[in-house]
Amino acid sequence: MMNVRLFTMILVGLGCAGTCAAEFFVAPNGEDTNPGTRSKPFGTFARAQEAVRSERAAHPESGVTVTFQAGVYHVRGRLRFGPEDSGRSADLPVVYRAKPGASVIISGGRDITGWQTDAQHPGVWRTRVAHPRGNNEATWRFEQLWINGRRAVRSRAPNYWEFGVLKGVVEEPAGEAKTGLKHTFSIEPSVLGSLRGLEGPALHDVELVVLHKWDTTRERLDSVSVGNGSIVTHGVKMQSWNMMEQGALFYLENYLGALDSPGEWFLDREGWLYYRPRPNEEMGRVEAIGAEADGFLTVQGNIDKQEGWVKHIRFEGLKFQYGEFRIPGEGVPPAQAAMNVDATAILVDGAADIRFEDCAVEHIGTTAFWFRRACRDCSVLRTRMFDLGIAGVRIGEMIIVPEPVRTGGITISNCIIQSGGRILPHTVAVWIGQSSDNVISHCDVGDFFYTAISVGWRWGYDESAAKRNRIDYNHLHHLGYGILSDMGGVYTLGPSEGTVVRNNIIHDVYATRYADEGSTGILYENNLVYNVRDGCVHQHYGKENIFRNNILAFSDEGQVALTRAEPHLSFTFEHNIVYWDKGHLLGYDGWKNGAKVVLRNNIYWRADGKAIDFAGKSWDQWRAQGRDEGSLIADPLFVDPVERDFHLRPGTPAQKIGFKAIDFSQCGVQGSAAWKKLAARSTYPKPYQVR
Repeated sequence: MMNVRLFTMILVGLGCAGTCAAEFFVAPNGEDTNPGTRSKPFGTFARAQEAVRSERAAHPESGVTVTFQAGVYHVRGRLRFGPEDSGRSADLPVVYRAKPGASVIISGGRDITGWQTDAQHPGVWRTRVAHPRGNNEATWRFEQLWINGRRAVRSRAPNYWEFGVLKGVVEEPAGEAKTGLKHTFSIEPSVLGSLRGLEGPALHDVELVVLHKWDTTRERLDSVSVGNGSIVTHGVKMQSWNMMEQGALFYLENYLGALDSPGEWFLDREGWLYYRPRPNEEMGRVEAIGAEADGFLTVQGNIDKQEGWVKHIRFEGLKFQYGEFRIPGEGVPPAQAAMNVDATAILVDGAADIRFEDCAVEHIGTTAFWFRRACRDCSVLRTRMFDLGIAGVRIGEMIIVPEPVRTGGITISNCIIQSGGRILPHTVAVWIGQSSDNVISHCDVGDFFYTAISVGWRWGYDESAAKRNRIDYNHLHHLGYGILSDMGGVYTLGPSEGTVVRNNIIHDVYATRYADEGSTGILYENNLVYNVRDGCVHQHYGKENIFRNNILAFSDEGQVALTRAEPHLSFTFEHNIVYWDKGHLLGYDGWKNGAKVVLRNNIYWRADGKAIDFAGKSWDQWRAQGRDEGSLIADPLFVDPVERDFHLRPGTPAQKIGFKAIDFSQCGVQGSAAWKKLAARSTYPKPYQVR
């Protein structure tokens, strides 16, 4: 009997040699002097990472797992992962995970307490969070504040979801005392009343935020003349194609005089934090958190040598919350998609097989993830990105880099990416630059002020490295809000042969879904697009794209928009259903100017009963030109188009054009009822209306 037991123990030992994962434990009440066992856990993420490195060095053939007990783990700076943090293989990775069922928060914030009423400002509470230093700067300044898990609004005028309208802007040389260019803004004097009496550093801390076309500009105030209705700032030269000009929306931010609405806050240079509570917020009991850490993780391999990449690391069930972003002293000049701002909570370079699963990145001032250079086969799965100052995910770079260090093969799947652009409204929720073979699938992307998914970064037909990207089964919604323009649910740029945009539901996009300059070789198929402002499909200019088997409904203006006529085939439009009750069928002048488009086997139906205009021609005249062979003007028989139920009833004529029914249930996040419920927020603001 003893021999049998001994033989069994030897077999177990031999079976584990070189394969069994060591395990360490971390708990909020642990101590870093502990051995990291279940009964004597470590106390910090950093200590656990240190232990993993030692374990991997001692046993390079084994995997390692770190399990976090429930609780909050504070970090004051980024944790940095290099090649020494790598796992053995995809089967024997290093895993940092939450204990199953536990809520584990990696927090870059600091708790704020000690609130008292402010006798000088009725309805306002204040507390001191820092003390000034000799350079007129407090020891702790931050630009993000959350009360009970809800982002507070930095004091602004006009208030949130209200904007002023510029009367004009003059740009001129700055003079010897300043760099850049001088900008003088003409503004209605009544809007500037709250600035009266501000001067010196307090005035310079005020930011003017201008939203113009597809961009946002932030510049700090140099001077103000309330009576004359003028503000002077300094910044970079405006671009002729996207100037700050008369009619642009704006607001002023960050001064005590604007602290007049519930939910607003202001931090002065003496370290006093002021807040005006929202209804039902008891300041003696609220959880107030100010941002401190500017990010959580940096994964940095040796980019030039794949053997020096960081590999085989898993992050599972961890919630990264409360991250800072400070506006630079010179402000933020405009750049499409805010690509001139690199600030990112989780930054990855030189890495392969890095996976985030069942995680969250929430309540931050930056972008959540950037797989930047030399990243391959990395993924973010079932992860929530919520309340973001900038973007959700960036993949690749703006320039074409050599193939060995070019990012590609990144998967973002079954993720919730919502409520972004809170600091830089012109950002993109998911951006793919000069990068190929990426997948954005089964995601819920909503509540951004600009584009949901942008693919490619080439204006025109020159070389592009964005090929074979797949955008499928996503739910993209509540975008733009009428505040910015030239954007869409899916926005494509440049030659993208092999890219597919398929099986997506896209709705409530004001302005549009957009194929911009030089989009080439892209298939848009089986998409449902409705409730948009300027074209369910809008191709500025492009080459040999295909729009097939889509339902396109209820654009306020042109349903299928084409800006430019070109000598080549612009696109093929076939087996689509187009349904509308106002505006035009064909938008913009490309149609009238002889654009080369193949149209066939489509259904068109105008629900308000008015005649359909085909770029100034009747149906018979249109058909006489050889257009729309096999197409019909017929009611497609949707179940309830008024309530936006686009399932087809029996007897639909869609069968006659070869239309294939779309399974809408597969779009958006999949999995548990709780995960779907978290994505299915029911209330969003209505598009902004200029008063």
